[in-house]
Amino acid sequence: MSNTTILENSSCENITNFKASIYPPTYIIVFIFGFIENIFCLYVFLKLYKRKTAINIVMVNLAISDLLFVCTLPIRVYYYLNKHIWNLPDSLCSVTSYALYFNMYCSIYFLTLMSILRYFAIVHPIKCLKYRSVKYAQIMCVSIWVFVGVAACPFLKNSTTLNNENEKKCFELNNDTTNNGMENIYIMNLISLVIGCIIPFLVITVCYAFVVKTLLTSKAKNYKQKHSHRKAIAMIVIVMAIFLTSFLPYHVLRTVYLVTKRMEKTSQASCFIQKTVVVTLCGAAINSCLDPLLYYFAAENFRGKLRNTEKCTSRGSPARMHQT
Repeated sequence: MSNTTILENSSCENITNFKASIYPPTYIIVFIFGFIENIFCLYVFLKLYKRKTAINIVMVNLAISDLLFVCTLPIRVYYYLNKHIWNLPDSLCSVTSYALYFNMYCSIYFLTLMSILRYFAIVHPIKCLKYRSVKYAQIMCVSIWVFVGVAACPFLKNSTTLNNENEKKCFELNNDTTNNGMENIYIMNLISLVIGCIIPFLVITVCYAFVVKTLLTSKAKNYKQKHSHRKAIAMIVIVMAIFLTSFLPYHVLRTVYLVTKRMEKTSQASCFIQKTVVVTLCGAAINSCLDPLLYYFAAENFRGKLRNTEKCTSRGSPARMHQT
C-alpha cells in the first residue's frame, strides 16, 4: 500500500486551518462511538456466542481491526490541536500512520471475504460447503492480517518531516518532495488503488450480483430461509453503502489529487481537490463506526444475543432486585 499522505499545498493558504477544523471533531466522534461499539460487539461475539461460524469469525477480526485503529485517533487529535507540530516520538508517528492504512485495507479485505462467504452460502450452499468452514475462515483471516501487515510496512519507516520553520510534522510530506519521490508515491498509489480497492469492489459486486439473482429466482419455503434471505439483503446494502461512502470516494479523489499534482509538476494541485481528499479521508475513518451496523443486521443471531443481554441486565438491576 502506498504512502499517500496528503501533501501540503503552499498555494492553499487555509488548508492547515481546514484540517484543524475537520480532523479533530471527526476523530473524536469516531473514537468515542467506534471504541464503545466495537468493544461491545467483541463482547457479544466472544462471550455470548456458543457456536463459531465462518461469518462470525470474520466479523470478530473486523471488529478487532477497527478497535486497534480507533485507539490511535487521540494521537491524531492531539497533533492537529497542537498546531500541526509533532513533539512525540518519531516511532509513534510511524505507528499511527501505519494503523490508518492497515485498518482501511484490513476492513476492505474482511468485507470482501464476508461477501464471498455469503455468495458460497446462497449460490453454492452444498458445492462450496468446505469453503464455509471455521477452519477456512480462520486461515483466510490470518492471511489477510499477514498480507496487509506486510504491504503496509512502508509506513513503519520514519514518517516525520521538517518544514521551512524547522517544525516537525507528521501525516504529511514536504512541498519540496523530489520528482522521483512523487513518482514513487504515484506508482504506489496506483497499486493500492487497484489491489486495495478496485479488485475487492469488483469481487464484492460480482458476488452480490449472483446472490441477488439467486434470491430473486428462488422462493423461501420456511421462516429460516426467509430470515437467511433478509440477512443476505441487509449485508448487501450495508457493505455496498460502506464501500460507496467510505472507501471508494477516498481512493478516487486521492488518485485525482496525485494525478493533478503530477501533471502540473511545478505548480500545486488545486486547493479544492486537496480539501475533498481531507473530507473523504474522514469518511474512510468513519468506517469504524459503520461496521457494527453490519454485525447487528447481518450477523447470525446477533440481535437475539443482544436481547438476551438486555433481559439479563434488567433482571439483575437494583430496581428489579428491590421489587423481588
